[in-house]
Amino acid sequence: MEFFWELAADWTVNFRQGLFRYLLATVSTGVLLGWLFRRWAAPRRIQERRAGWRDIRRELSFSMLTLAVFATTGVITLILADWGLVKLYHRWDSYPLWWHLASLPVVILLHDAYFYWTHRAMHHPKLFRHFHRVHHLSRTPTPWTAYSFSIGEAALMALFSPLIMMLLPLHVLVWLVFLFVMIFRNAMLHAGYEFHPRGWVDGPLDFMTTTTHHDLHHQQFRGNYGFYFTWWDRWMGTEFNNYKEEFRRAAGAGTPVAGAKQGDASAMT
Repeated sequence: MEFFWELAADWTVNFRQGLFRYLLATVSTGVLLGWLFRRWAAPRRIQERRAGWRDIRRELSFSMLTLAVFATTGVITLILADWGLVKLYHRWDSYPLWWHLASLPVVILLHDAYFYWTHRAMHHPKLFRHFHRVHHLSRTPTPWTAYSFSIGEAALMALFSPLIMMLLPLHVLVWLVFLFVMIFRNAMLHAGYEFHPRGWVDGPLDFMTTTTHHDLHHQQFRGNYGFYFTWWDRWMGTEFNNYKEEFRRAAGAGTPVAGAKQGDASAMT
């Protein structure tokens, strides 16, 4: 019985930590755009339509479900750690300095690839309804959309954590930083306002996705599957042809995006 109480305690800790990160990212993004910098943000709205309170309540409800799935995965990861299968470590002298510096970019690159291919797979007609439909109920996303998943999608997204920790040795602080990067990036991509300067898509950092990049995905469902980077979409022909045009519109004059033109439709599955 004591074992199950310990599992319940670990689950509660994992849930609270996940909830803290989620609320920190979503609330701070909402406060910045809706209050502190609302005059700057107003002309940068990507869609004319606004999400209603019913949409936000739904997103919050499913996000709590997602956090429960994440907490369960966290408990499973702790069990795997007890079995010696997880390579998470605490001492900085366990690995050389170059690995401490390189491990975070490596995890982000691997997560981007994992996200692209699982995300694209969930858009397959036989999988979409069971995995990804809930997330796309948010046609006009908000920061709260970040974790609005079905149980199946939440489990698939959570699976990356134990897999990567079994594959790579990672310092606990590096992993914690990754978790914060992931949720803040997620909230930003669903914010509904374009954060980046107008020249972003014509500069050297064009390989990084923008809010417009992901917002177009929510409008059209297929295409623009990437999370951190645009590489996979461009390599696989799944980026919208008029993405840069729509980005400039959102980041410049602020004309609402009416729609998006897809690239090769045969590739967008």
